[in-house]
Amino acid sequence: MNKKLILKLALTTTIGFTYLAAPLTVFAAPGSESEYNQKLEDLSTDQSDAEKELEAVASKIEDKENDMNKLVEEMTATTEALTKLQDEIKVLNEKIEERESRLEEQARAVQVTGDSSSLVEFVLDSDSLGDVIGRLDVVSKLVTANQNLIQEQIDDKELVVEKEKETLAKQEEQTLRAAKLESQKTELEEEQANQERLVASISAQRAKVSEEKDAFLAEQKAAEERMEEIQTARTVAEETSTISVSDESNGSNKTENNSTTVSTSSSKADVAKKNIPAATNGGSITSVAQSLIGVPYLWTGGTPAGFDCSGFVQYVFRKAGRSITRTAAGQYSATTRITQSQAKPGDLIFFNQSGSIDHVGIYLGGGSFIGSQSSTGVAIASFTSGYWSNHVVGFGRP
Repeated sequence: MNKKLILKLALTTTIGFTYLAAPLTVFAAPGSESEYNQKLEDLSTDQSDAEKELEAVASKIEDKENDMNKLVEEMTATTEALTKLQDEIKVLNEKIEERESRLEEQARAVQVTGDSSSLVEFVLDSDSLGDVIGRLDVVSKLVTANQNLIQEQIDDKELVVEKEKETLAKQEEQTLRAAKLESQKTELEEEQANQERLVASISAQRAKVSEEKDAFLAEQKAAEERMEEIQTARTVAEETSTISVSDESNGSNKTENNSTTVSTSSSKADVAKKNIPAATNGGSITSVAQSLIGVPYLWTGGTPAGFDCSGFVQYVFRKAGRSITRTAAGQYSATTRITQSQAKPGDLIFFNQSGSIDHVGIYLGGGSFIGSQSSTGVAIASFTSGYWSNHVVGFGRP
């Protein structure tokens, strides 16, 4: 009994300790506490760097907004100057009409008492030399006065021409400023998109840090609890081994193995596809567009209270049952390139005034398009002559 009993005791104790010690590798954390702390510190540094970058982007956006506000002020001043020029032209035209009436009256005044039909006859009808000299003096004054009026008339007409040229130059300047403003707006929207992505990234990093920290603490706690369970189990094992030795003579050792099975199930959700509505024809687009002629230009405007170029296109397409992105550059990217010969009413025409796509309109056919221009509001314009002919980029089909 002694040798057999001692051998059995040794084997039972060894097997019991080996079995109970094995789960330690399963429940232990994947790294030490210092490794987790280092990971959290690194993530904290990344978060701090991201927040600094976020502040830099926000500052850059603020600078761009200030630039845009200045451009809007300049654009308002240009509009006021245009109005003033138009008033001056109106006054000059009124003066010209008044002088023309005076010239006509003086021409009729030359006809003296109805007996003479010309200045020469008026002089020849003199009764004496003194009368001739007197009549010549009258004729000289009339001719001089008429010459002065005619010269003033010529000068004012030339001034009108110059004012008209100045007005046209101001209109083109306003259009170019609006194009720059559109480009600035596009850049700002890109910056805002980058800022949103950055904020989302920071939020995800914070969530990850929090989750990993909570998981680490939970694993540490679970490991400690498991250690206590193992220590308790070891104590029980030792006691069980002792009991087995004492009960050897009775042959009463028994073991039971219990097993459980876990089944998992998964299900799939059905996804229904939406029917895409048929594209609205170009006639509907051009009809809606032309119904808005006269709506004023408004920077960033997208309603009948006022439109910018891309806001007008987006609104028209929405009313015609279509959808399109907001900016001129975005609309250019979202359309298929076509030639002018392929273009049909309802397609889009794009322009480049400042180095990038900064203006868009709706093609009407022939050499015309409709769009919201800063100088006219919603109006039909030509792209084969005049200002817009120098800035056409091409056509696009949505």
